[in-house]
Amino acid sequence: MLGCWLLGSPFIFRGADRGDMPAIGDFVIGLLVIGFASLSFRQWPRFSHVGTLLLSAVMIFGPGIALTPHVPPAGENIMMTGLLLLLLSIVPNQTSAASHVWSSRLKAPRFKS
Repeated sequence: MLGCWLLGSPFIFRGADRGDMPAIGDFVIGLLVIGFASLSFRQWPRFSHVGTLLLSAVMIFGPGIALTPHVPPAGENIMMTGLLLLLLSIVPNQTSAASHVWSSRLKAPRFKS
């Protein structure tokens, strides 16, 4: 969802002052967010959330460093989306599955006859 927002943000912030931020940067970041999110559904790239963490750190600090002293609204959009992405990337991949302890207790018989 955040990747789609980033893909559409150049059209949303079309009239706003973008400063030195090219619109292609929003597309690249949006595609990277969607790519890391789709990788997190697979079993073999266990640490794809680390890529999302690094990307969100670049999104948070990049516009503030590159566009000083004034960050335009498009840069603030990137920074706030990076904060949301940071919050969501801390959650582990397999949150829909029950924990190992719970699943082992569910398999064990409750009462012995």
